[in-house]
Amino acid sequence: MTPARRLRERLATGDVLLVGGAYNALVARIYERAGFEALYTGGYAAAAANFALPDIGLMTQTEMCEHVERISKAVSVPLVCDADTGFGELTNVARTVREYERAGAAAIQIEDQTFPKRCGHMEGKKVIPRGEMVRKVRAALAARTNPDTVVIARTDAIAVNGLDDAIERLRAYAEAGADILFPDAPRSVEEMRAISAAVGEYPLVANYSEHGKTPLLTAEETAAVGFRICLYPTTSLFAAAQSALEIATALQRDRTSREVLDRLMVFGELNELLGLSAWQEAEERAL
Repeated sequence: MTPARRLRERLATGDVLLVGGAYNALVARIYERAGFEALYTGGYAAAAANFALPDIGLMTQTEMCEHVERISKAVSVPLVCDADTGFGELTNVARTVREYERAGAAAIQIEDQTFPKRCGHMEGKKVIPRGEMVRKVRAALAARTNPDTVVIARTDAIAVNGLDDAIERLRAYAEAGADILFPDAPRSVEEMRAISAAVGEYPLVANYSEHGKTPLLTAEETAAVGFRICLYPTTSLFAAAQSALEIATALQRDRTSREVLDRLMVFGELNELLGLSAWQEAEERAL
């Protein structure tokens, strides 16, 4: 069974799905070991972790596909993959879908921002006309080589045009055939409830970016307001950045790592996570 089919079957259960953001292959494997059933490769985390760049449309389609492929080779769980605006117009969207599929994406997310885009919780966003995004959704659906590949349509219109326009956009994207709807950055539980009531049983993504615009709910609270997917795109990135800052500060202060050993993964545990023993056994068989 392909990862895309597994994702579809998991979503069909109706139970809320917790999706962790993985900014590289190692973090993806850690999240998989922790029991996550699906993972997210987001543009914000990819730009920050790979290039120390902000999420303002600076990564190319090729760079994002390489990022997705590295992660997909490290885990077996389905990957939900951020494809920004589709990296261009309709033909670009079609090529993006095919390239992401080849890279290992089970689900592909396209948003209705103008280019260059912004992280959904940043200021200064702009959106394309509703009809233009509808055509992008249709182009993405038509381009799939695997009919199980999930197409996610995201709108950033709440911050730009208000909640009513965002809801109308979500309805239009659903009518165009999007498998999942992603209203980014609702500002309250009341807005989340209004969105859910407006689109009915359609699967909805709740995007939880810590210190962002959307209140942080538990998975159970998320389900109660009518959203089916809890996405944590940058939690691991924020944790790693804060940890690296604290460790760097401690090393400069103490001139040794002795005082921070309890905050470091043990060498042997990391080697096990990396599959060292399997590689050594393969080497011994070859010899």
